[in-house]
Amino acid sequence: MSIAKLIGYNMQARVSLLLISVMIILSFGANPVVGQKRAPDFTLVDINDNTFSLSNCPAKVVLIDFFGTQCPPCITEIPVLTDLYHEYSRDQLEIISISSEDEVILRNFAQQQNMEWIVARDTAGVNNDYYEGSPYRPIPRSFLVDADGYIRYDHTGWGGADDESELRSQISSLLSGTSNGGNGDSDGDSDTGQTGPPYTLIAIIGGAVIIFLIVGIVAAGQLLGWSESPKKRRSHKGNG
Repeated sequence: MSIAKLIGYNMQARVSLLLISVMIILSFGANPVVGQKRAPDFTLVDINDNTFSLSNCPAKVVLIDFFGTQCPPCITEIPVLTDLYHEYSRDQLEIISISSEDEVILRNFAQQQNMEWIVARDTAGVNNDYYEGSPYRPIPRSFLVDADGYIRYDHTGWGGADDESELRSQISSLLSGTSNGGNGDSDGDSDTGQTGPPYTLIAIIGGAVIIFLIVGIVAAGQLLGWSESPKKRRSHKGNG
């Protein structure tokens, strides 16, 4: 039996398998949040008695900030949050600062610090969800959530200019759709988040090349009669 006949007997199965592989490659390559964690949803009442939910936030990027009124790094971070709040529109960036402290304390603190964005007391165990139940919950801790509800950036601590630059870079990248996300640490070191290549485009080009090769193989097989079954081949020979 020739190699051509062996290939022909399994041609349809091989083509189906390759097509399935292409679809898997495209689905993973075209989805920039594969491997990312979905942000736990929550509903809280802010210090102005307004009820809000993370899932209903219309902004493309949501900055969730866990803080404390007696936390020096948290206080140092506030001017940067203020600048960000004024630089972006609410359909681009929303800031939510959450603390477990008393509502009256939070309200007075927010007024003193001119925190115009959403400030809320954690009455729903939100920090437990975001700290994944860990008893060690350092602050400040910042999360960036994209429009699809995925956590794309996670950083603990505040180291000044370097952290501000990294935070701004991540927000800008998410708004432009080029961020790969990143994870911070409690020592204030640089995060691992960075911008990367357009994976959707790479996946589409790669998938197109593979499909082109498959179509070429199938066409060649039809021309050479590889895909005919042995029974059909015998029938052709008998007719001849």
